[in-house]
Amino acid sequence: MDPIKITLIAFLCGLFCSCSTGNPPKFDNSDWAIDTCSPGQNEIARAEERAKNWWSKNSARFGNEPQYLAIDTTELLDGEIVQGLYPKLIGSPHTTSFFRGNNAQGSIYCVMIFDTSTGKLVSNQGYAIVDSPARGQVARFGNYVARFIGA
Repeated sequence: MDPIKITLIAFLCGLFCSCSTGNPPKFDNSDWAIDTCSPGQNEIARAEERAKNWWSKNSARFGNEPQYLAIDTTELLDGEIVQGLYPKLIGSPHTTSFFRGNNAQGSIYCVMIFDTSTGKLVSNQGYAIVDSPARGQVARFGNYVARFIGA
């Protein structure tokens, strides 16, 4: 067999083998949360129900990694935003929309973490975020690495 054909076949096999192994999904390891938040019981119940519904429809597509889902719960109102928030906003890489808008505080949301193995939220406490990862993106929220599913 021609040495050029052998080289070409070897190159293509190596290319296809390296592409087929795939890489684990990459994510931004920086924390998207700027603070914690405590939504009301109605928001918590709605978020848990939405997360259960989303997981029942999408679990086969995404599998068990990561174990957690992050779901938007509620928009934080001016009275719920604590003093001392400004230094946290400046120190976070995920707050650019806060500084762009006229009503900056209207863009802070509470995200709750849902555990797919138990089918429940991990706690009644959530994480305040300004910018959101893309839907389906794996991101860090406090101590959790979760797939962001939005609202």
